[in-house]
Amino acid sequence: MLSRWIKRLSPLHRKKERELTQASARVMFSILRYKDVSKEIQEEIHNNGFAEFLIYDRGVNNGRNG
Repeated sequence: MLSRWIKRLSPLHRKKERELTQASARVMFSILRYKDVSKEIQEEIHNNGFAEFLIYDRGVNNGRNG
């Protein structure tokens, strides 16, 4: 318990906690933005009417070499 209290008072520890919180928030916002952009792209492809002509590679090995 005493070590937790000391860590919380440490300026370096507080700074690192703040940096970690900021980095976590940036990652969360990046993921949300990626999801939104991905949905927008999928909607645009569908709206343009050429989605049926696209071939999607999902990384599954379909028996072809290389």
